[in-house]
Amino acid sequence: MQKVKVKSGNFVVRVLRAFLIFNFAFLIWPARAVEEYGDLTVEPGAIYTGNTFHGYAELRVIVENHSHTKTHYITLTYPNRSYANGNNIGKLTRTAKLEPEAQIVVDLLQPPLPAQGDSVIGVDIDGRHEGEVHAPNANNHCSFFYGGYGGGREAATVFISRNLDYDAMEKIFNASSGGFTAAKAVGPPDATGGGWQPNAWMPDTRSYGRTNWLELDYATPQIINRIVIRDPQAPSVSGVILLTGITGTNVARIPMSSAHVSSASTGWDIEFTFPDTAEQVRTIRLDFGKAPPHTIAVDAVQIAGPTGAQWASDAHASSDNSASAPSYSSSGSSGPETVESLRAESGIPDWSDNWLAYTPFDAVVLNGADLATMPPGVFAAIGDYLHAGGNVVLLGKTDLPAAWHATGTKKMHEGAEHDVGFGSCFTFDSDNPGVLNSQSVSRLREAVRESAFYWQGLPDEVGANATLPVVDNLKIPTRGIVIIMLLFIILIGPVNMIYLSRIKRRTWMLWTIPTISFATTLLVFAYSLLREGITPDTRIAGLTVLDQTTHRAATVGGEAFYCPLTPSGGLSFEYGTEATPLVHREWGSGTSREVDWTTSQHFAHGWVSSRVPAHFHLRKSETRRERIQIVNENGKLLVVNSLGANIKSLWIADADMNVYQADNIAAGEKSGLIHSGTQPMAKTGAKGILRDQGFAVSAHENSGVEGYLQPNTYVAVLDSNPFLENGLGSASRAKRTRSSAVVFGILSDDDKVGGAK
Repeated sequence: MQKVKVKSGNFVVRVLRAFLIFNFAFLIWPARAVEEYGDLTVEPGAIYTGNTFHGYAELRVIVENHSHTKTHYITLTYPNRSYANGNNIGKLTRTAKLEPEAQIVVDLLQPPLPAQGDSVIGVDIDGRHEGEVHAPNANNHCSFFYGGYGGGREAATVFISRNLDYDAMEKIFNASSGGFTAAKAVGPPDATGGGWQPNAWMPDTRSYGRTNWLELDYATPQIINRIVIRDPQAPSVSGVILLTGITGTNVARIPMSSAHVSSASTGWDIEFTFPDTAEQVRTIRLDFGKAPPHTIAVDAVQIAGPTGAQWASDAHASSDNSASAPSYSSSGSSGPETVESLRAESGIPDWSDNWLAYTPFDAVVLNGADLATMPPGVFAAIGDYLHAGGNVVLLGKTDLPAAWHATGTKKMHEGAEHDVGFGSCFTFDSDNPGVLNSQSVSRLREAVRESAFYWQGLPDEVGANATLPVVDNLKIPTRGIVIIMLLFIILIGPVNMIYLSRIKRRTWMLWTIPTISFATTLLVFAYSLLREGITPDTRIAGLTVLDQTTHRAATVGGEAFYCPLTPSGGLSFEYGTEATPLVHREWGSGTSREVDWTTSQHFAHGWVSSRVPAHFHLRKSETRRERIQIVNENGKLLVVNSLGANIKSLWIADADMNVYQADNIAAGEKSGLIHSGTQPMAKTGAKGILRDQGFAVSAHENSGVEGYLQPNTYVAVLDSNPFLENGLGSASRAKRTRSSAVVFGILSDDDKVGGAK
C-alpha cells in the first residue's frame, strides 16, 4: 500500500480520517467481548463450550480498573434474569474490590443444578446497576434437556487440551461429537440431510435478541476471492462476513445479502465472490447480527483463491445449540456410553487455578508440553481434581509428576495407570493418540464411564435419607395432631354452640370461633416445638485419603441437615468444597436457589426448608497436617494419634501386610499396637471402599473397612470428622451433630512400622 502525504489542516482529509476511524470501529465492534463501564472494563470468558452434567461450571470474568486514584466495587449476578423451573440455580452473585489500576479474575461457579435464564451477567458498580455482559456457555450446565440423576441420560464428559489432535482424541473416547457445536463447522460438509443437523453448528435456540457469530480459522493463509457456506437448512442471508488477514487487520467486509444461493444434495450452498484480497486471509467471521438463532446453521465453510481451496481447521462461536443435541442424536438417547468431548477454548496459561472448574469433567487430557507451560496454580488445581477422584490422561509424558504421588501403578502396553488419591492418572509414551492399542483405549473409555456412572448413581431426595439418615423419625406426628384437631372440632362446634345457647349469647360466636381457632393454632405450634425444638440436626460422614508423604487429603463424603425452622443464614461451605445437592433434577416442581461467592461459598436461599431433610454429596482436596506416628519405645510399638479426632478403631499394615491394631485412642494420645495377623493383598484401598460401600461409609457400623488395607497403609475410624466443615456453622450445636470419618492413610517412610524409632 502506497503512503499518501496530506496536510493535516485540510478539511477533506479530516473528514476522510474520521470516516476511516468510524468504519474501522464498526468492523471490529462485533468481535469485542469487552464491555466498558466508566473506569472499568469487563470481559467474560469460559475455558470450554458445551454441555456438562455434574460438578461446578465456571464463568470467568476479567475486570480491570483503569482509574489511577479510585477504588471501585463490582457485583456480578448470573443469570441477570432467571426463568426458574424445577430445582434450579436462581442467582449466583459475587462482589469484588478493585484497587486503582488493578486487574482481577472473578469466578462465578455454578453448583450442579440448572440455571435457566437470560444468558447474561448483570453488572453493578459501586451499588448501581450499569448493564449486562453475555455469559459464555450459558444454560449448558446440568440442563433440563438431559434429565436428572438416575435418569440414564447424562453423558460422560472429557476435556481436551488445544495442543492435542481433537478428532483423534474424540475417536478414542467414542464421543458423541458435541452436536451443534462450533467444531461441527470444521472440515468438509458432513451433515446427512436438511433441517436441524447435529453435524452442523447452530447458535443457542433458547436465547433470542443477542448477536450470533461464527469465527473460522484456516491452517494455511491465502489470497481469496470466493467463499462457500454449506447450510443444511433454508439459509439466512442477513449479516456480514469479516475477513482478517495475517497481520490481524480486517481486509474486507462482505454483506451476506450479496450471496448467490443454490441447492445442494444435503442443503444449500451460499456463495460469495469478490476481487482478490490485498492480503492473505487467516480468519473469517460470519456475523449474523440478531437474526433468530433457529434460522442459522453452518455445516462447513470453504475459502478459495488463486492458490486453491480449503476448509476451516478451527472454529469458535458466540454460543451453540448443544443442549438440544440429545433430541437429534442417531441413537435417540445419551448416557454414560456416550462421551462428550470438549476442546479447550484457551491455552494452558489461561486455564483456571480453581480445582472446582474441572469437576464437570470425567477426564482431562493433556500432553507433556502442557505440563511444561502450566502455571503453578493450574498445576495445583489439576492435581486437586486428580486426588479428589478425577481422571487425568498425559500423552507424551512417561513419568508421573512427583507432586502427584501414586499409591499404586499398573503397567499398560504404551504406558501406565497410576492410583492418585481417589483418581487415576494415565501416562503414555507417545503424544499421538492414534498409536494406543485396543486395550489402552478400552481402559480409558471404561475409566470415564465409571466416573459418569458414579454421579448417576447418587440418590435424590427420596433415597438420600436412607443412605445418610439425619434423624431417626421423619414421620409426621399424626396421632398428636389428630387428637388436637378432634378436640378443636368438638370445642368449636357442639361445645361452643351449646354453651352460648344456654347463656343466650349466640352472637358471641363472632369472636369465640376466631379465638378458639387461634388458640388451636398456637397449641399445634407449641406441640411441634416441644416435640422437635428449634435446634437443627446435622449428620456428617466421609472417607478421606490422607497421604502423609505429600500432606494431601482428599475427602468424599456426605452432609445432611434437618431444621425445624428454616435457617436464616443458609449454609456456608469453604471455597474449595464441591457440594452436590441430592435432589431431583428435571423440569417441573422444585426450588430456586441462590449462591453468594463474596466471602465464602454461601448457599444463601432455597437450600434448606423447615422440617424437610436436605442432603449433599461433598468433595474436597487440600493440604493437611493430620497424621499418625508410629514410635518404638523399648521394643514396644506405639501409635500417636494426631488426626484431630478420637480414634475408635485403627488397623495398620506394614510392607509385608502384617496387620497391627489399636482401639479407642483419644486425640493427641498414645496407644500400644497389637499384632493381629497377616492379610493377603487382595483389596483395592480407598478407591475400593468408595466403590463398594459409598461416600457415607463411616455412617455405618461394622463396615469391614480394615479388609481394604494395602502395604504401608492404615485405616482409622474416627468418632468425628475434622475434614468436612459443618455447613450450618454457628447455627449448629455439637449435641445435635453426629459426625464420623474413615481415614485411609498412606504412611511416609518415617512413619512406617519398619521405620519406627
